Amino acid sequence: MKRISRILLSVVLVSTAVVSVAVDWNTTHIFNPEWHPHAKFHDVVMLWLLSGMSMMALWLLWRRSTEPDIAYTVAMLVPVVFWSPFFFTTLVVPGTSLQADLKEAPPVIAGIPIYPNVTVATVSVILALIGYFLHRASRSAAE
Repeated sequence: MKRISRILLSVVLVSTAVVSVAVDWNTTHIFNPEWHPHAKFHDVVMLWLLSGMSMMALWLLWRRSTEPDIAYTVAMLVPVVFWSPFFFTTLVVPGTSLQADLKEAPPVIAGIPIYPNVTVATVSVILALIGYFLHRASRSAAE
């Protein structure tokens, strides 16, 4: 179970960094001529920070340590802290949106608008929590 936990958390960390760069490094975000230059700056800073944090969490997760719980906690927290704002930012900051292109309506399933980034956020948070709790369960079983 410990190995599955480590692999699952690694997949979430890598996919979080890779997907975020792939989605933002194009004309809908960073190279969007309608974006303010300072917004572009913040997006690149966020991507750099996220990639760096993901790499540090991976390093902690895979290195030999006498305190592996810290590594698993950090590996879970990086994606959870990154993706969690996708669930509430539009509620607390007026003028924000879950979609990059406001000219197109989001897909609708069963009358509910489906935002791809919220779907990715939901899956990532759930998988990170599962990976973390698998580690915790394996520690409890070993004691």
